[in-house]
Amino acid sequence: MTHHRQKGVTALGGLTALLIVGFFLTAAFKVGPLYLDNSFVRAALDSLAHERIHTLTDKDVRKKLYSSFDINNVRDIDMKQLKIIREKTKTLVTLNYEKRIEFMGNVDVVVRFENSYDSSK
Repeated sequence: MTHHRQKGVTALGGLTALLIVGFFLTAAFKVGPLYLDNSFVRAALDSLAHERIHTLTDKDVRKKLYSSFDINNVRDIDMKQLKIIREKTKTLVTLNYEKRIEFMGNVDVVVRFENSYDSSK
């Protein structure tokens, strides 16, 4: 009596594995750049810690952030979403936005980002 052991993957199993890998690669290549852009947005806001933000006007803060976005090739950030709140002891700068991308067919992915810089911290 000989035992034959099956080796390899069936065509259906291979196709299923390929579809699953393709799905996750598509997700990574479409959503990944959004997170990369947001890391540049967060870094730009964090760079305000090196500035004397209390002495800057709102226009100057916007210029500094826009310049950082331009250098890092961050596109499609609506600077109207930038909010600057000044109080006696601190300045709060927030940039909350969302991005919608077409994922596959009629399926969209919406990603929301909330970024802030608090000068009191």
